[in-house]
Amino acid sequence: MPDYFRGVARPLDLIGPVVTAPPFTFALALVIAATVVAIRANIALGAHRDLAVSRMRSSWGEARYAPERRALGATSVVTALAFMAEFVASAYLPSETPAIAWRFATPLVCAAVGLAAVLAVIVLRGSGAPERPMTPTERRTWLTFSSRTSLIAAASSALVLATTTIAAGLASSANAEGEFVWLVIPIPNAASVDPIRIPFYGWAYGLPVLIGLAALLIATGITLRRSAARPFLRPETVTVERAARRRTARDAALISTSATLLTLAMSWRLVARGGSVDSLIIDGQNGGAPFDVAWRYAEFAIIAGWAAPALEVVALAILFLVAVSALRIGGVSSESAPALDAGAEITR
Repeated sequence: MPDYFRGVARPLDLIGPVVTAPPFTFALALVIAATVVAIRANIALGAHRDLAVSRMRSSWGEARYAPERRALGATSVVTALAFMAEFVASAYLPSETPAIAWRFATPLVCAAVGLAAVLAVIVLRGSGAPERPMTPTERRTWLTFSSRTSLIAAASSALVLATTTIAAGLASSANAEGEFVWLVIPIPNAASVDPIRIPFYGWAYGLPVLIGLAALLIATGITLRRSAARPFLRPETVTVERAARRRTARDAALISTSATLLTLAMSWRLVARGGSVDSLIIDGQNGGAPFDVAWRYAEFAIIAGWAAPALEVVALAILFLVAVSALRIGGVSSESAPALDAGAEITR
């Protein structure tokens, strides 16, 4: 490289941090979600008449589930906005702020609180006595209406997050206050040189994450179980109610997965700092030549840093799609439901 280019930032060096920053991934996820919604709307136009009749026939049963659908949609939106709020707040809050330890757990806690609110809505407004009691033909559990794919995704993301948190915690070191927030990298063959200390995803951040993850998994499991166990209103609505409960189970699992992926991406961003240091120059030592710095997991840290923005885009796009789906379906009001149901009867 010519001398006049040395010390000058290349375009890729300037663009890279911008296109991988959370504001950009947030905007990209919005674009992806809007594109998916537009494609679905165009496909649905071809069967508009049949869809309208089907909608009228199912609206009465849907009304019972409208409040929990709205709660699921609100939880999705709040979790996504909390992720961005954390990014903005962490840029201005000093690192010694006590609340900063919970920054990585923010998506998990928001999703857990949101699903707890969904559970409250199910218990208070979506679990009324049946109009015509039916004898249950099977024992319903939290697995009854859950998609195997969504459960595997939620369990896998939780397992990866827990593994990352524990591994990073074991690799972390304490600062002067006893908080495990450093990654200490010694300089090989230079015992007289102080090791490098890099801010790291240690136990100080990891323990709140593990607590938040446990709370989210418990809230998800209880919500799925309570939603499945409530009685059906009457025999004619069983099919519609089964579909509504499958949507509730699917979206609850997707919210849990997305919140976990957001926290995982946040942790991987900080872990990636450990792979960004490969040399150290100290004036007056080693003849001006740099000391080599080696961390045995540097390659994994670099890969995690590149994967983090992709995880954020996927998680945020899922949250936006869940919000659109939940709020659109949840728009059926209980007041309009009987009229629509009567219209469906006339159409038959």
